[in-house]
Order: sequence, then C-alpha cells, then structure tokens
Amino acid sequence: MEGKDAVWMRSHCTQSAPMLAGFLLLLAGCQDGQAPTADSFQVRDSAGIEIVESMTPVWDGDGWTVSGTPSLVIGRMGGDERYLFGEVAGAVVLRDGRIAVLDGQSALIRVYTPEGEHIEDWGGQGEGPGEFTSAQTISSYRGDSILVSEFVARRLVIFDDRGRFGRSLVPEMRMSFVTERRARMAEGDRSTVPAESCCRLWGPLRTGAFLLSYPQMVPNEGSGTKRASVTAAIMPDSGGAAQSVGVFGGMTYELGLQGSRSRLQFQPWFNMVPGPDGYFATQGDSYSIDAYDQSASLKRIIRLARAPRTVTDEIKTAYEAGLRERLMAPGAFIEADSPEEMLDMLLAGPYPSHLPTFFQLLVDPEGNLWAGQRPYGAGGAGTSDDDQASEMNEFFVFGADGRHLGVVELATDLQVFQIGTDFILGTLRDELGVGYVHVYRIEK
Repeated sequence: MEGKDAVWMRSHCTQSAPMLAGFLLLLAGCQDGQAPTADSFQVRDSAGIEIVESMTPVWDGDGWTVSGTPSLVIGRMGGDERYLFGEVAGAVVLRDGRIAVLDGQSALIRVYTPEGEHIEDWGGQGEGPGEFTSAQTISSYRGDSILVSEFVARRLVIFDDRGRFGRSLVPEMRMSFVTERRARMAEGDRSTVPAESCCRLWGPLRTGAFLLSYPQMVPNEGSGTKRASVTAAIMPDSGGAAQSVGVFGGMTYELGLQGSRSRLQFQPWFNMVPGPDGYFATQGDSYSIDAYDQSASLKRIIRLARAPRTVTDEIKTAYEAGLRERLMAPGAFIEADSPEEMLDMLLAGPYPSHLPTFFQLLVDPEGNLWAGQRPYGAGGAGTSDDDQASEMNEFFVFGADGRHLGVVELATDLQVFQIGTDFILGTLRDELGVGYVHVYRIEK
C-alpha cells in the first residue's frame, strides 16, 4: 500500500517519488511540469496530520497582482441618499453579480447592480422580522440566501436573494454568556470579566452550520500579563446549543485593569474563516494556520519558514507618532482629560519582542487561503488594534494544497470583505472618514 506522501506526490507532480524515511518528503515546483527542488516546501505526515511548510513562494516574479485603481466605487460625499453610507459594516457580491452593502448606521442592506446603480433597500431599524438594531456583518449563505449578524452575535438573520425575511436565530452561547455575566455582577463579583466581547460569527460552513467563537471569563486580579483563551464552536443551522471544537490563544491583557481592554501594544489576534471543506484558524503569533474539516478534526498545518518580525525602535517611533496624530485630530474620541493623558495611558503597556503575524483570513472560490499581515514601520504604522495601517496591505496567498503561492499587495487602508475569483471587495474611507465600497480586479 502506498504511503500518504507518495499519493500526494503522484497527484500533484508529473513524476512519482519514493517516500523518504521519517515521513519527510521534500517537494517543490511540481506545478507546470517543473522539477522538484529541495528548497521550496516540505510536506510531511505527523500522526495523520499533514504539515505543509513553505520556504519560498511558488510565484517567482510573475504572480497575481491587484489593480491600483478600483474598477468600481460605490458611495458619494453628498446628494442622493441611496449612495450615502453612514457606516459600511460589510458587503458581498451575490451570485448574480449584484452587490449588497450593509450600512450599520441606517440598518439597511443597500443593493446595487454590478455597475453600481442602486436597485433597492432591505431591512431597517427595529426589532421586528428582517430588521436590525446593530447589524455588523453580511455574507452569502446556502443557496442564494444572505446572512447578517448583529453586534457580538446577538442575533443571526437570514434573507433570501430578494431580501425577503427567512428566519432569525439567537446563539445559545450568547445568552449563556450574558446570563453568567449578569449573575456575577449581581453577586458583586467585578473581578471576573470577559477577556473580549462575546461573541463572534466567523461565517457559515458549507453544511449550513455557523462558525462562532466566545471568550474566556477570566479573573482580573493580581499583576502581570495573561493571554486569555478563545473557544471556537459550531452551531447547527437549526440553532440551539453550539458544540465546542477547540480552545485557542486570544488577547493578552494586563491584570488589575477592572474591565478595561488590554493596553499591551501590537496584540496578536485569533482569527478563523470557513473553507471549502471545513475551516481555518490562526492565533496570530506565528506564521502558522491550522486547517480543520467539517467534523472539527485537524487535517493540515500550514506554515511559513520565517520568524515573526522584530519590534524595532523605528516601529515604536512610527507607532507612537501615528497614535499622537490621531488623538490630536479634530473630533478624536478622548477617554481622558487631555490627548496627552490619553496617549500616556495607551502607551503605558509594554511592547512585545515581536510583531503579530496574520490579522485576517479569507478564502476565495477556488479554495485559496489569503492571510493578511498588518504593516508596521515608518510611513504608516498601525496605531491601534482596530485601525488599519496606512502602508500597503500584504496578503500571503496559499494554494488549496497548502503551498505558499506568493504575496499580493492591496490598496492602502483597504478593509477587505470578500475575495472572488477575479476581484476583491472592500471599503475605504476618505480624509473626512466617509466610507466607499471599492472593487479591484485581480490579474492572474
């Protein structure tokens, strides 16, 4: 019987190769009839889990690129209210090419033609069927359905492709989390706080189930730092109790802050995304991504053979300068007596030795995994956990087999919502903070 690596080799290259001792097989450049080289990537089997580690990308100066100019922009500074967005919370290109934009401020889904002409609005502010109070994300669901999540997974709302309300679900984990939190507060226990807001919808799986996560309730006493945990869970498409499928590293925080968010700089963030055959997860502290199947079994570990970036003095200086600029800007939100006091408070936490790695995961229709890396440094350091940096965004692209294909640079400050076969959909803000929906073409 052939070993797993030999089958993998034969199915991906034009020539077969014998399995090497220790379950290690050096593979590279099998694409387009190229002969394998020993320095591109490794595939090995460890207790039934495939480990794919890339040393160099497949693309060699001739990879995918994204146009610097958008092929479509939806949004205006003034005039027709159908093109004015209060807050672009999300957007998705539907199967027929229409573009559905979720405006969190107006609680509307605004629908446009592929050319950007307004068609109709769905939803509205309220508690009734098909209405929202705090819409947060929008994505495609099974068939032609559309899924909207309200803030911290308070409620999931499903529409058909014509905007007709289908059903809504309240994740049980959300109700349990709120109940526990209220009970602790009623008992006077204010020393135990959630490490992060509950809860998050990462998207629907191919089965129709929902991929969610919720944070650990942690004691907030003592001193020092602690990395809290995040529990991933899958809720059936019918709703009800979600099944825990794994515990991961979440946010690192300082003890004794009485419920405040962590003041540590450059936080690694836990991220997940549904995939063709399951889902992916990363803890954001190394160049490693785990791939799980629909039953939550770990099937593959995807790695880059590179160390995380060091936090240099240049990065610290750029970070602090960018933070100061934002705090001094007109209309900046200040939780202190002065911008200087706020700056001192935000910079009180220590710097880590290394920068976080991936801050966002996305999957395109061909099964390629896109892992975004936040840029830091002179000319555009990220200035807070919630802000996009102002350098070019870099996305590491991994093929369906886990190999690192290469890096794609995206438009400055682009918040990406969806990656299609030949397009990227996201939002950008102008200097006044007005949001616009952008579509960029991918050249392959």
